[in-house]
Amino acid sequence: MRFIRPDPLHWLWYAVGGTLPPRNRPWVLWDLTCRTWVPRHFARVMVLFLPFWLLLLVPGPASLRFSMVAAAYCTGLYFSLSFLEDACERRLVRHGFPAGLNRRIREDSSRRDRAEIADLYASYYPDPRSG
Repeated sequence: MRFIRPDPLHWLWYAVGGTLPPRNRPWVLWDLTCRTWVPRHFARVMVLFLPFWLLLLVPGPASLRFSMVAAAYCTGLYFSLSFLEDACERRLVRHGFPAGLNRRIREDSSRRDRAEIADLYASYYPDPRSG
């Protein structure tokens, strides 16, 4: 099975919530259903947290500045973990797949079958914006 992975610029756009081109739809489904979908979610979230490092430029004691960055990361990771499933489902729906498909694929398949099932669903659900 072969996916067309997004280039780094498109992946950055995807990480901050953007929609990828139709050629990347099978990859998006695979990204949200593979066995490493949770670490992949956290990788995308860490990209969103990069601006928190600007808090180090705020005037004041270094301990306060580092505490602000740590508090921002802890709060962001907590909410990211709390809404993990919902965020992935919204991302999937934004790319034209039906709601709940990612959970169905993850629950109804063994690890080695997920990529094949994701490819099958990607071909079954055409991009609604393309036609």
